[in-house]
Amino acid sequence: MTPTEVAVVGLGPWGLATVERLVTVADRRRAPLVIHVIEPGVPGAGIFLVDGPDYLPLNTPCGQHVMFPNIDDGEVPPYATSLYEWARQQGYRWVGDRCRRTPLGRSITPHDFLPQRLMGEWLHWSYNRLLENLPRWVSVHHHKTSATDIEPTADDRELVHLASGETLAVDHVVLTTGHTPDEPECDRGVSELSPYPVTDLHDHIAPGESVAVAGLGLVAFDVIAALTVGRGGAFKTSEGRLRYKPGGREPTICLFSRSGQPYAAKAVGATDPTGQYVPVICTPAAASKLRAGHGSARNKGLVNFRRDFLPLIYAEMQVRFYRQKVLLDEKDEATADEVARTLAEAWSDCRFDTAIEHHASRYGAFDAELHLLGATDDSRHLTTVDYEKQVYATIESDAAEAMSTEASPVKAAYETVRALRDTMRSVIEFQGLDLESYLDFQSGLSNRFKALVAGPPVRRVLELLALMDAGIVRIPWGPSPLVEPVEDNGFRISSTRLAEPFVLRVDHLVRGYLSEPTISRSRSPLIRRLSSAGRIQPLRYGDVEVGSIALTDDAHPIGRDRDIQDRLWVFGSLTEGVRYFTQYVPSPKSRVRAFVDAEACAEQILGDTAAVHHSESSDLYGTVLASG
Repeated sequence: MTPTEVAVVGLGPWGLATVERLVTVADRRRAPLVIHVIEPGVPGAGIFLVDGPDYLPLNTPCGQHVMFPNIDDGEVPPYATSLYEWARQQGYRWVGDRCRRTPLGRSITPHDFLPQRLMGEWLHWSYNRLLENLPRWVSVHHHKTSATDIEPTADDRELVHLASGETLAVDHVVLTTGHTPDEPECDRGVSELSPYPVTDLHDHIAPGESVAVAGLGLVAFDVIAALTVGRGGAFKTSEGRLRYKPGGREPTICLFSRSGQPYAAKAVGATDPTGQYVPVICTPAAASKLRAGHGSARNKGLVNFRRDFLPLIYAEMQVRFYRQKVLLDEKDEATADEVARTLAEAWSDCRFDTAIEHHASRYGAFDAELHLLGATDDSRHLTTVDYEKQVYATIESDAAEAMSTEASPVKAAYETVRALRDTMRSVIEFQGLDLESYLDFQSGLSNRFKALVAGPPVRRVLELLALMDAGIVRIPWGPSPLVEPVEDNGFRISSTRLAEPFVLRVDHLVRGYLSEPTISRSRSPLIRRLSSAGRIQPLRYGDVEVGSIALTDDAHPIGRDRDIQDRLWVFGSLTEGVRYFTQYVPSPKSRVRAFVDAEACAEQILGDTAAVHHSESSDLYGTVLASG
């Protein structure tokens, strides 16, 4: 029997999940399969540099990561070893703030946030262990190069051109190219330093210079660490607080972002909540009803997220908050469940606000909108001092919640957003939102949801407070400052929302976030050539190009002429926009979506593909594309 040949282009976490599922499905079906892995770097590691510094931690506890989706379903393969178990097996222990293979130091726990480099090492180990345990009818070949083009052949196959000059003829190609670089947006007129690799910043930023970091999220924390601890600084505990001892080579660092709101800290002992909390208001049924019941006949099903769906999320966060409050007070699960049930009934009977007022009078108020979006009244920020004090107080309060020895009701409400991700996806993805709402979600709301549940470990937040105390870091401008280059190669940054204007010149500007890759501005030869050939195109609402990639709901690109590229598949960062929240390492529970999608892809590749079926979501996309 002739084996099926598949090329997987890019082998970071999503590519590794795809290879794992292809192997699993081929083993289940006893189907001969040849997989060509096209990856110029370390297979599996992706953006996690195996030689990176220890001062860059992950933002998820090591006990949550396993490169196998069915970890609780009986026998598991040898590569299904969690990051936590692997690190202990490798002999890693904590020696101060560093992980070392040594019998000394402190043992690693499942709740620890390990250095990012260990994630890279573990992903590569998982790849190698997978290869060591392949069934005899499956083979994997690694091509240590990049793909530059993919062309259809006359015999209904795909010809993959490699940068090495070779070509591969295969039956299917899965693109998991990750964060391919884009050309800068020409209308900004601002030249930013790239945040990665963070060690390169030492070549551009001299000690004592000033640098602004555009972002308050995870990337910004990596940049801060490189410019402080990475330059010889150290954190020590003194009088119950973390203090920073400068190394003497730091620049001064100023932070800003569009929202002006910092990311929330991950709680000590943070766990993956999926399966632990069952929503009672923002349910899959409510989301399905919402998408089916909105829109005109022309655009049936298109939802306004802020108006129609966000209230359900707010309500669920409030339910979760008060359920946890009662659980802490009464120490009784049945009583806590009864609170959730009565609030759900109140929502159905349009008595929710009254019911919330009753609980607020007894347990304290919880304003979900305030926690997600922050205060909308900018008049309270009279000066840069006022604003910075307010941000400091917000960070300090959030850190206290994260450090709580009991499960914080506030953090429980935040974690509800993670539990709702698949429900949110069912409303957002594949053009479930109308154009205005889509742009609103992409430009602001999406990042605020990440800020609640994809923030840094609380240790990093405490370090930020210590750096602010030491005068190394400031957050002075308020939301959405104006950035302008000046003649001496520096930047003038001006507040736009402070009652008393504040202007400060800095020597350097660093992009403190990861830009989502696009098609129209891509610097990837492969993406550019596929676009030129009309095999892929940006996502559009009628004539309005909104970024991302036009995709069917089973991951096939939709070409320029609306023809579906059935032998091509796309997963991961390039799909952000048509899909929602793709930038994560696949794992069981709340990050299992990658395995689910990859398995569906593998089943279709290795099953009967003579008649490919596309669901109504694909038809909906084509209708919107044609009608505008």
